[in-house]
Amino acid sequence: MPRLDLPSFQKHLAAFNFNSLFVDVLGWEHPPRGERDWQADQIKGIAYSQRMVAQLAGVAVLQIVTEHGWPDEAQRMAIWRHVSQSHHENLLIFTESKQAPSQSLWYWVKRAKDADTGKPRTTARRHEYFRGQPVDLFASKLHAMVVELSELDATGRIPVLEVARRMAAALDVEKTTKRFFTRYQEQHQALLDAIEGIDDERDRRWYASVILNRLMFVWFLQKKFFLDGGDADYLPKKLEESKARGKDRFFGEFLNALFFEAFAKPEDQRSAAGRKLTGNIPYLNGGLFLHHKLELDALGRPRVGTDLRIGDVAFAGVFEVFAAFSWHLDDTPAGNAEEINPDVLGYIFEKYINQKAFGAYYTRPEITGYLAERGIHKLVLERINSPAVPELNLPAIEFDSVAELLARMDARTALKLVNEVLPSITILDPAVGSGAFLVAALKALINIYYAVVGRAELGASRELENWLKGIKKDHPSVGYYIKRRIVTDNLHGVDIMEEACEIAKLRLFLAMVSSVNKVADLEPLPNIDFNILPGNSLVGLMRVDEHEFDRKQDDLFKPPFRRLLEEKNRQLDLYRHSAGFFGQSADLRGIRDGIDTEMKFANGILNELLRDQFDALGVKYEQATWDATKQALGKPKKRRIERADIDAETPLHWGYVFDEIMQKRGGFDIVLTNPPWEVFKPQAKEFFADHSDLVTKNKMTIKEFEKEQGKLLKNKTVREAWLAYESRFPHMSAWFRAAPEYRFQSAIVSGKKTGSDMNLYKLFTERCFALLRDGGHCGIVIPNSIYKDLGATGLRTMLFDHTQVESIVSLSNEKFIFEEVHHSFGLLFLNFVKGGKTEKLRATFRINPREAIKASDFESFVHDVSNFVEVSAKLISAMNAETRSVLEFRSSADVAIVNKMLRFPPLGAKLDGVWNLKLANEFHMTNDSHVFKTESSKDRLPLFTGRMFNQFELTAEHSGYWIDEQDGRRVLLGRTPDTGQSLDYQGYRWLHRRIARSSDSRTLISTIAPPMVFTEVNSTTLKVIDSGINAIEQCYWCGLANSMVLDWLLRQSVSSTLNMFYIYQLPVPRLPSSDRRCIQVADRVARLICTTSPYDTLAKDVGLRDHHNGATDPVERARLRAELDGLVAHLYGLTESEFAHILATFPLVAEPAKVAALNAYRDVERGLVK
Repeated sequence: MPRLDLPSFQKHLAAFNFNSLFVDVLGWEHPPRGERDWQADQIKGIAYSQRMVAQLAGVAVLQIVTEHGWPDEAQRMAIWRHVSQSHHENLLIFTESKQAPSQSLWYWVKRAKDADTGKPRTTARRHEYFRGQPVDLFASKLHAMVVELSELDATGRIPVLEVARRMAAALDVEKTTKRFFTRYQEQHQALLDAIEGIDDERDRRWYASVILNRLMFVWFLQKKFFLDGGDADYLPKKLEESKARGKDRFFGEFLNALFFEAFAKPEDQRSAAGRKLTGNIPYLNGGLFLHHKLELDALGRPRVGTDLRIGDVAFAGVFEVFAAFSWHLDDTPAGNAEEINPDVLGYIFEKYINQKAFGAYYTRPEITGYLAERGIHKLVLERINSPAVPELNLPAIEFDSVAELLARMDARTALKLVNEVLPSITILDPAVGSGAFLVAALKALINIYYAVVGRAELGASRELENWLKGIKKDHPSVGYYIKRRIVTDNLHGVDIMEEACEIAKLRLFLAMVSSVNKVADLEPLPNIDFNILPGNSLVGLMRVDEHEFDRKQDDLFKPPFRRLLEEKNRQLDLYRHSAGFFGQSADLRGIRDGIDTEMKFANGILNELLRDQFDALGVKYEQATWDATKQALGKPKKRRIERADIDAETPLHWGYVFDEIMQKRGGFDIVLTNPPWEVFKPQAKEFFADHSDLVTKNKMTIKEFEKEQGKLLKNKTVREAWLAYESRFPHMSAWFRAAPEYRFQSAIVSGKKTGSDMNLYKLFTERCFALLRDGGHCGIVIPNSIYKDLGATGLRTMLFDHTQVESIVSLSNEKFIFEEVHHSFGLLFLNFVKGGKTEKLRATFRINPREAIKASDFESFVHDVSNFVEVSAKLISAMNAETRSVLEFRSSADVAIVNKMLRFPPLGAKLDGVWNLKLANEFHMTNDSHVFKTESSKDRLPLFTGRMFNQFELTAEHSGYWIDEQDGRRVLLGRTPDTGQSLDYQGYRWLHRRIARSSDSRTLISTIAPPMVFTEVNSTTLKVIDSGINAIEQCYWCGLANSMVLDWLLRQSVSSTLNMFYIYQLPVPRLPSSDRRCIQVADRVARLICTTSPYDTLAKDVGLRDHHNGATDPVERARLRAELDGLVAHLYGLTESEFAHILATFPLVAEPAKVAALNAYRDVERGLVK
């Protein structure tokens, strides 16, 4: 991608000087002389003027002004079609006036072919820029669109080599971040080793991060020329000055003065010695420059420079690394290949500091921006749009998008935006991590605020002018003021890691500082320690009963809960707005410590109330024990839950901490998050990796790990730590399963309660629902298993029956949208609104690795409406009313085909007068391994596994296991006495491979097993006797199961495991053996399967003589399989085009096989297939 001259881009875009922007900055050409002037035109009654501002290789850029106000989408598209007759490829820039415009909409229509019909389709891309909005936030979006246009050749195509070059260049910033991260790791370790005075390694690691975070913040400031008269090398110079004064004085003397005097106190409150050391430093306030708890002794006294020390050599290495890169406070790529911006902090946190947390991953800005904008824009429109009020002579307010709102709003609406709507929005990330979603929300809100600022600067109304004058009167930087207001009033976050909260606050501080261009405009940072809090989002009281709280207090002289709340909220308001209340004289530490004391007292009582809930639910603490004889975990000791057990979970009591939001307003307006994705259970490798360098999570075999684990557990200290770790999970898992607030973690399917390991992403999904007010919006990133796995049925009930699911974006991670996640993983970007029911949802699925989306293409993909398909909730329920798993539709043609197939009942439905499929999993490879033998004998039967068969045939492979028939019967019968009764293993039975991916050549792979074999858990088999199915019907079912039609349907929902419930939800015409169509299919299946003597009886039962009638010639077998596919397609009533659509979705199936199937379909239609 050509490098962007950002200052020039900003200058010309802010001035709406499009010709200079394209020609001087982007390297395009001047337009022909005859087209530079304004020309009038019209289409469909729309009068407009146009002029060309630039051109390149046949692509024209035209500025458009319509006569009667801002055009809507239909008018823009009509103008584009008209212009395209003269300029096939074009970019239209709509402005509201010819002279001195203040708003623009950049409009490019991308041409492509419809995936269903092959016909041309168009997709409009649009980006808005309004005067007053920060140019840097739009530069990358507009630049990317212009670059994409500039790379079209004369035929409208982008050369392949140019695309590859552009993609490689686009990754430069990311590569730089990774390079910085690698060197950061080295310095983090060196700094950790240099810390003296902190014995615990984890605390030492934490403190190394605290110091590096502060230093990076200061480094950004010095590169902004904000320190000591504009010294861009402030820190390295101060290090050299410190060395000249004496050895190892930089940390205890200089940094102590810089952090806790210069930045933390107004200049008149700093000591003379401190001022001399640090020079002219702006007062920034903020919790970042209060002493960290690791910097205080047991009595709360500072210990930096006394018994907490760091040598100078560690800082020299850090500054050497920092100096090798270019530091910028905006997020827009500029011209320096070594540039890093504040997003590097998020990358470092998620990749390094948080790498051992439960499944937390770095979330790219493209993703956070998409989800934040969707939620915020929808909420803003809901609060602005209103019906007409005739009695007050007020017209209806209706805007379809925020872009239209900002372009067409009047002064009254603009004032409502900035005075009522925007300040009142509450946004939460309950797994805040490095603050990526909060930064994205900040940007989305800034864009709206700044559009109003631009309107006010143009004198749109006296009220707007007065609003802006009021800000300018009290604040030197409007941008800084607005960001501080957003950070203080709108943004909230919680994370179980204190470090995460520190990074999140730091990133927000940097985003604020980026708004200021000179040091005189800097104001104190906001105090947001109680906006972004450490705690366990999943554990804690959502609402607090004040009477229960007051009864729990054991001190009659303590204030009641209501007064505690009032005092806490008064102190919080004081702390958050201390600069506004007291100028620069507030005792921040005193206020903060007072709030901490109040909250600790309240939390103690709240934890007691939560303990009572555990008791009421019958949850016990299960203390892990060690069996010295067996050298293994023993039987756990159960006891009553104690207060200390609750304290250890660090609950976040939402109804107390955020009482004004949760108890008064009913919840947050918007929740945005990418929660952890790990299973909630002991992770042995994760634990033992902390105690041995030999233990790695992914590279050890089970036996290697067990051997190393055994060695480690001989150490008493390690063993006690392991037992304590094991004890943390059972009682919490039991509470999650029993607590009413997590009622959607399970469901009843076919009379049984769904059960699976607790997964943190599932718990967070339900918690997000509870944290929202009615009508609140959620944007969440989670595994896509939530919409299809049996264990997530309860959550689907919540989403379909208690929310309105707005959109589903399901993508493969094949091209590493998330770097640390396996490439085969399925990702889901989900939007829903709390309340109501889901009638239809907007969805897109790109799960097949061959269709995977690159991270760099994410933004354009999700904004292209043609990639989405509308799916009705009724259709989802029709596929399976109990589980409501969502099929992965690619197009409207998929929806039409499924609707047609759903005329038939699902296999799981019990019907009278026909066969009813009953499935079973027999021998478990681990639990039943005691009956497995590795040598054959007369009384042993083979264990039949998935490797031993393909569709309609057996392979030459063997499982290598046999089972004594009597042992096998005993396992299969369980408690039922063995009277010599017939069991299914003694006859022919259909079975399929349970491990199957939708991205494989074929997904549903089945055959009919010979008699006298046992099957294992991953080869699901038919319970022939219980199913009431005969040989012909079994062969008929096998033919349907192996058809491309049913395979296609399964591939819409299966990811990697083909569990029974997927089979049971298939719609199948259950034809009896007397039906001619059933016999047609069964005959062909028998000829494909019955090719050896063990199948002679099956052959006779279906009407063949014996296995000699079976088809062994490859050509004949191919013909029979093609005919089966053609017959099955007709059974479902598919048209030729629908069947062709299905065949096209099997990229790994040989083309001749698909052509033969389509030809067979035609032969069936002509009556040529008997």
